[in-house]
Amino acid sequence: MLRSVIVVTDDEASIKNAVREVLRSKHKGFEVALDLTRIKDKHRKKEIMKLLTKY
Repeated sequence: MLRSVIVVTDDEASIKNAVREVLRSKHKGFEVALDLTRIKDKHRKKEIMKLLTKY
């Protein structure tokens, strides 16, 4: 099965779109992978990861 990659940057619109995509993928039964390499701050990356993985 193919896995879609969601690229997340450090702005709120990107995070909101990522949450929407994760929820849509979960509803449809797809697997997703998160690309957080564009976020430089480790603490911010950790917060975003916690937010996105709770779904």
